[in-house]
Amino acid sequence: MFSLKNTKQYIFIGAIILVASLFANKLKQNFESNDEYELIRKYLLNDSPLYGYNRPKLWIHTKYEINSRKWKNFYSRNTTDLNQPYLHLTIKTIINHCGDDFNICLIDDQSFSKLLPSWDVDVSTLAEPTRSHFRELAMTQLIYYYGGMVVPNSFVCMKNLKPFYDKAVTNNKPFVCEAINRTSNLLKQKHKMLFIPDLYFMGAPKNNDVILELVEYLKKRNKNPHFSSDNEFLGDSSYWCLDAINAGKMELIGGELVGVKTEDRKTVLLEDLMEEDYLKLHKSAVGIYIPADEILNRPKYQWFAVMPSEQLMKTNMIITKYLMNAIIDTSSEYTKSNEIKSVVSI
Repeated sequence: MFSLKNTKQYIFIGAIILVASLFANKLKQNFESNDEYELIRKYLLNDSPLYGYNRPKLWIHTKYEINSRKWKNFYSRNTTDLNQPYLHLTIKTIINHCGDDFNICLIDDQSFSKLLPSWDVDVSTLAEPTRSHFRELAMTQLIYYYGGMVVPNSFVCMKNLKPFYDKAVTNNKPFVCEAINRTSNLLKQKHKMLFIPDLYFMGAPKNNDVILELVEYLKKRNKNPHFSSDNEFLGDSSYWCLDAINAGKMELIGGELVGVKTEDRKTVLLEDLMEEDYLKLHKSAVGIYIPADEILNRPKYQWFAVMPSEQLMKTNMIITKYLMNAIIDTSSEYTKSNEIKSVVSI
């Protein structure tokens, strides 16, 4: 029979073994995780022939923030799940059209520390507008270190973006796209412009000097300890890009190519996307940009963010028709490519 003393010893030894096992498994997971991201950096992000040496990177960032758009259960009112089904469809259009010619990288705020040297900022713990400022800095640094193009996850991609990208960086310059002007800076503009350069859709070759200048400017801006929306109101980063464009150091891509401007130079508003009438898009347009943040900020259109994909595709909204056409266009068995799509979630 086991004595009380022996029983205590066995329990103690068993506890030690259990703790050691848990610690070893945790350590093993950390090593495996580190090895995985080291492989990503070594092969996918550093132009390895294994993933297509000549493929540029296409960065798609998604924000996972606390929301109550869909409850997991009655007692869990908030969640960090995306809960925006339409974004899965827009990302699908980008992957389907561009996966053969780009290394597509799906990233979030947690990816920055894995990809950027000496990045030690936990973006998810920051408050707005500081969070957006550091997110903008991180995306710009990704373009500097790895090159490629940033495409918003709410972009309905209707064509392969490779010709668009190649033409934009022909002169070895970075490029930014036009966006609807939401700023008001009387010192920079005598008359309000309808469109202004924006970093939401940008790209550049790897280690570009102009992008490095932009990175240094954003770092200096982010050192301001005050919580202020002056940068958004005045459009500081947009006007930095405008100065670079006027100096011949940066290319500006017209908004008509990314679906924020019609062929007759009028703005494409969120209201227009929700109507049933076709948009007067330019014949060279590669897609349509859906203003995801505006959808979440305007109660009138928040239903669009939470509508299930199946229901969304049955509506008569014009954006749904463009979205459906973009998906069907890449699913035809007669146009299917034999190339292996390069997509990684980091």
